[in-house]
Amino acid sequence: MCRNFHATALVGLWLAVAPAIATAGTYPQLVATKYAKGAALPEGVARPVPTFDEVDRSKLPKGLTVLAAARAANGRVWVLTDDGPFRSTATGYEPLEVGPRHPEPGQPGVDWNTKIQTMTADPLGQIWVGTDRGVVLCDGEQWWLKLGRRDGMPFEDINCLHLAANGDVWAGTPEGAWRLRDGAFRYFWGRRWLPDNQVEAVWTDEKGRAWLDTKEGVACIEDVSTTLADKAAHYESILQKRHNRRGYIAGIDLKTPGEVDGETIFDVSDNDGLWTSMYVAAQALRFAATQDPAAREAGGRSLNALLDLERLSGIPGFPARAMVTDEEIAAGVRGFDPEGKVHAIGETAKVWYRSPTNPGLWCKGDTSSDELDGHYFAWFLYHELAADDAQKAEIAAVVRRVTDGILKNDYTLVDHTGRKTRWGIWSPELINQHPLHHDLRPLNSIEILMFLKVAEHITGDARYAEAADRLIKDHHYLLNSLLMRRHEGGRWADINHSDDELLYLSYYPLLVLEKDPAKRRILVQSIARTWEPNEGEQTIRAERNPLYNFMYGATTGRRCDVEDARETLQDWPWDLVSWTTKNSHRHDVRLRHEPGRRRINAVLDRVLSPAERTQARWNANPWRADWGSDGRHEDDGVAWTLAYWLGVHHGYLSPDE
Repeated sequence: MCRNFHATALVGLWLAVAPAIATAGTYPQLVATKYAKGAALPEGVARPVPTFDEVDRSKLPKGLTVLAAARAANGRVWVLTDDGPFRSTATGYEPLEVGPRHPEPGQPGVDWNTKIQTMTADPLGQIWVGTDRGVVLCDGEQWWLKLGRRDGMPFEDINCLHLAANGDVWAGTPEGAWRLRDGAFRYFWGRRWLPDNQVEAVWTDEKGRAWLDTKEGVACIEDVSTTLADKAAHYESILQKRHNRRGYIAGIDLKTPGEVDGETIFDVSDNDGLWTSMYVAAQALRFAATQDPAAREAGGRSLNALLDLERLSGIPGFPARAMVTDEEIAAGVRGFDPEGKVHAIGETAKVWYRSPTNPGLWCKGDTSSDELDGHYFAWFLYHELAADDAQKAEIAAVVRRVTDGILKNDYTLVDHTGRKTRWGIWSPELINQHPLHHDLRPLNSIEILMFLKVAEHITGDARYAEAADRLIKDHHYLLNSLLMRRHEGGRWADINHSDDELLYLSYYPLLVLEKDPAKRRILVQSIARTWEPNEGEQTIRAERNPLYNFMYGATTGRRCDVEDARETLQDWPWDLVSWTTKNSHRHDVRLRHEPGRRRINAVLDRVLSPAERTQARWNANPWRADWGSDGRHEDDGVAWTLAYWLGVHHGYLSPDE
């Protein structure tokens, strides 16, 4: 928890930050290397072949094949054969019955029809038995104790067990593998970790690496000592190598699943402006924290691309959703359709149009409020933390044109059609009164107040403060903010996680800049109502989201869950490929279904580690059970990078950890 805040300056702006919470240090990053079936393994690596020397085969029934064996502390040998389990006696072997013959008072029971599937012994002579219903620990005689789903075991049907020298317990199952370390389970499922989910053997080597033999090949899973700073550099390297299209940042499609060094296709998405904005903001925060000129340079290139969305759109004050050149189209991009239509109700106009200022450039219209949230967020942070005088002037000019355009068009965003875009709506008459738009009321009220506050701050023009005051006094926009994530919008099945992302991108500049105690009283209550636990409604705090954690703490001075945030950043996969992950079959979770919805929309009863689920951006649902693209897409890592550098900037994380 972060407590006892003091104030610090963000280039002349005062806000709460955490004092000296973070300490530098490394952490173990899970990394997987996969070898296809038949491929050569590194020298000296081979699946161990057990000899079962402790078994006196002459005393077993003839014709049996020994599958596993273990010697208990009392010297008795337990044997699993293809005809069931046995236990040694003074004269031979007897069939092994599951569970104690004479239970002690209060001893937990073991189902009599539990099937033993593997076994091994630890140095204390305790027998670890893998079954179809979990793992049973035995003292070799009377004491049997089951470990299973109630203890957090992800999958109970055990194919194989391995007790590592460092104290880890590994299990292979028909649905992946799990590791038990320091009382906590970690689940490995899918091609992020394994060539195949049918894990038939697990062993560890002298370096502490785990090797998992599957039907389709072998995986090596190891802990690599690293820091969050190294991880940030790793993601930046990936981004610059494959995800930077003339300064625009976005994901890419992979021609061959998982082959990041093979043929790739750029994604020209509806949200090029938003994703690029988040990258610009991240680099501004990085520069403020480190003074690294590379951060200012990288952020500046993407800032210029971001500003071009308005400067080259041919419509002063209108930032296009995306831009793509004729050369890029010829080379192959995803998302460009010259026949695509504007999505607004009643529109038949084409959404793509030629830039009037650059004939070799296509612009995408119908820009949404999502994009503008990102633009204002990035304009504010880069202006405050990284911009030189020339860049500040360029930012101010674009901010003025865009904000004036919104005011001129009665709080709507107008594109190349001459009409408002589908989602560019902040008008009191629409979001307060119109039945088709009233659900936009809380978020869009916060958005426009943020736009006006940022515009006032960057340009110094009092007109924007006056406009905000009219919205607050005449149209209750501050009070609208208290509806966010409340009532129907707070029910787990109705939560829009994309709106959560836009909400916090709007809260941050607004709360950093707003100094009026009367206005802050409402705004802080608004963000707190989305964060703090509330009976019957699912709050953001349970998602362990580092970006929202740090934003909440930094803008309110209230406690936030720094350790949860740090753990999420650490657990984020080293590999940014969008592998499919599946958790709906797990034994340690409960599924929730909204009546009438398909099973594919099932969500879990808790948010799992990012190492066990698929979430490339903060607008995705972290409660979702199953997701991914089977390795056909690679993300740019910006969601992680923004959260990390914001945490460093505000002192929640050390720049060296």
